[in-house]
Amino acid sequence: MSFETTGSGPGMAVLNFCRPAVQPIVAVLIATIVGGLLVLALGENPIEVYGLLISGSLVGVPNLLVTLQMMTPLLFTGLAVAISFRAGLWNIGAEGQMLVGALFAGVVGYAFPMPWFLHLPLAILAGFVGGGLWSAIPALLRVYLGVNELVVCLMLNPIALLLTGFFATHVFKAPGPTNKLPDIAPSAALPTFSVYSQVNAGIFIALACCIIFAIINVRTVRGFEWKIMGLSPRFAYYGGINVPRRAIWVMILSGGIAGLAGAEQVLGQYGAFYDNFSPGYGFDGIAVAMLANFNPIGVIVAAFLFGALNGGSGVLQMMTGLSKYLVQVLQFITVLVLAAQFSWDWLILRLFPEPPPKSPDAVEPVNATPTEA
Repeated sequence: MSFETTGSGPGMAVLNFCRPAVQPIVAVLIATIVGGLLVLALGENPIEVYGLLISGSLVGVPNLLVTLQMMTPLLFTGLAVAISFRAGLWNIGAEGQMLVGALFAGVVGYAFPMPWFLHLPLAILAGFVGGGLWSAIPALLRVYLGVNELVVCLMLNPIALLLTGFFATHVFKAPGPTNKLPDIAPSAALPTFSVYSQVNAGIFIALACCIIFAIINVRTVRGFEWKIMGLSPRFAYYGGINVPRRAIWVMILSGGIAGLAGAEQVLGQYGAFYDNFSPGYGFDGIAVAMLANFNPIGVIVAAFLFGALNGGSGVLQMMTGLSKYLVQVLQFITVLVLAAQFSWDWLILRLFPEPPPKSPDAVEPVNATPTEA
């Protein structure tokens, strides 16, 4: 039974109104409790472990800058997934789109030297185009052949990894033992801000994209069309929306945003395209979008949380005997809770149990008056 039809009353209305914010918080709390139990089972103090995660990611300027660095690609990939889901499309191919976008940005970054005010925007645009072209494949197959985009995106991720690796090891390989493209020109590099981390101007591009799409979703006709498509494609079709065309462009736009994550990595962090550089930012973006309830502003908060966990995991491993992969366990548990959606439904059923249906024979009289003697 869906939460919209369970229970009644003003309390139920308030909980339904707060659901987009409350459900992710409940999921994080459950993941924190389960993670604490796992830490106890490993013989460590959960309070000390979580304290190290917090201090290792937020306390001190160097740690905070590392968190912002880890957060930046997750902003792009999380937003990419959120954009497509609003229109009823599951883009789980952000990893492959990011790799292709990074390759495009890396090629433009080193092969076409020009003034910085032209070179840098062109390299960023190349990353967007690369990701958009790769996402157009599942979009076209979905619209014209009815192929499920989940399957196609899942298959395209390893293909993108192998294809970009081929270009990095054979076609455009730089001299030397490392499988990479030549270094980008200085005119194509994103400005950096600190020697403590590789956080760069890409974070401002990512934040601007989140804000822009938040405005589009709530203030424009296009955003309303995407919402209707996500709720009911058939209703959108009969409402005059060109659903196939909109679906293609939404997927291309989503892939382009994921491609910007690759451009940020190449132009701002690595200075060149390296084979297999991503630790899985595209897949983490799915978790970020789910935790954000597919809201662009929520993506900022969720990406910061995941960036803090990733940033503090290194400190955790150095200071304790625990593996840094404990952070991934916490992320997986959070996604599991959100995917199951049992936490919210359980809360609704406990607080507002649905009253039993009335008997058909129990009919109350209307305007009944006492009979005179």
